[in-house]
Amino acid sequence: MRCPRCDTTLSTIDYEGVAIETCSSCGGEWLDDTELGHIVRIREETFSAEERRVLEGATRIPGIPVVDAERGIVCPTCSATTVPVNYGGDTGVIIDRCPECRGIWLDGGELEKIQVLTERWKDELPEDLRKYGARLEKVATELEGRNKVAVSRLPLIGGFVNAMVNGILDLQP
Repeated sequence: MRCPRCDTTLSTIDYEGVAIETCSSCGGEWLDDTELGHIVRIREETFSAEERRVLEGATRIPGIPVVDAERGIVCPTCSATTVPVNYGGDTGVIIDRCPECRGIWLDGGELEKIQVLTERWKDELPEDLRKYGARLEKVATELEGRNKVAVSRLPLIGGFVNAMVNGILDLQP
């Protein structure tokens, strides 16, 4: 398999228990369909506060509209043209996903940036639920009344949020 950025042969490495392809030249990484979700879910290794600070600073990516991120990267697995996706919707980490085989190309440093983001989301979720749980309950009640649709209630909202995070991690359309 060849690197879609610099045409170097990709090497298979073990990354937190997942076999991924990496480029020794540009640092990019190719992950098959479910590998990114697995890596961020297993949280085999965690980053210390200092490592998070350094990684966030070193890999800071300015937010750009996805339409301006058209890069025409060719999938190294099936040769389709990848589509840029703003990871998590608004993180500014633009990853490239193949619409055919659903593989993902990550430029150097993006995998670590994604791990830092998801670790922070998971760590902050209990506090966010404490701070905003009552407000979420109120909004759910208003929506239910307005739409006559049953909306998930606390404590089930934790499961709902977890399902949403997993959907983002899996990048399901």
